[in-house]
Amino acid sequence: MESLEQSVDQFLEYFRERIAEIKAVSFGPATKLFKKILYVGILDALSKTVSYPKQGNRDRFVSLIRHFGKWKHGEKVSLPHLARLLQKVHNPEFTKIRAYAYEQFDKWPRDTLVDLDADLYFDEVKKRWPPTIPKPLEDIRIESIQHVHLFYSYRSSLVHELRQPGRGMEIRSDGDPYYHVLENVESGEVTWELVYPIAFYESICNEVISGLRAYYVKDRIDPYSCFAFGTYWIDELNR
Repeated sequence: MESLEQSVDQFLEYFRERIAEIKAVSFGPATKLFKKILYVGILDALSKTVSYPKQGNRDRFVSLIRHFGKWKHGEKVSLPHLARLLQKVHNPEFTKIRAYAYEQFDKWPRDTLVDLDADLYFDEVKKRWPPTIPKPLEDIRIESIQHVHLFYSYRSSLVHELRQPGRGMEIRSDGDPYYHVLENVESGEVTWELVYPIAFYESICNEVISGLRAYYVKDRIDPYSCFAFGTYWIDELNR
């Protein structure tokens, strides 16, 4: 057991050092973008240690955040995303959830930032959702607009498109995600922009590492065993 704990501590210390380096580095105007890419790289790597080999990237990333991120709002449904989905789905079966969502959305003040406390609990949306139409638009389910899944969507935009989705602005410096109103001067369109600030990424990484330490030791998992080390770039050739 002592040997396992030493292995775990050595493994996690590597990632703590990377977090410290990411926090300290500057990349000029694109610093926040590049830092977020590096932070989700850490989360991707760590997710490999708590998943089965054939588990998809989304499932293992979301599972990592759910079990170890200590994100109190992670399971909530983003109300602006839900409202937009309901605007595009005209079926009368959605009347009940439309009424509920719009009633809650109309209460949001436009002159201040809105925290994720104002978003909807998954169960409250689920019980009003028509059970016969689980995916009303393309492949979008209720789960798709929960924050743990939106966080993965953000991650995918960072990794695959080198951009941050949406048009949100990082207005405050604390680590809590929030919404702010954005008005298009030319069209007059008003949108609610969701922001996951850079400090949130650092916080999630630190929470995950703290949670994994106890998990590895309790369940006797050596995280190094989840990776293939050696000369060859194809994992199977090093096993």
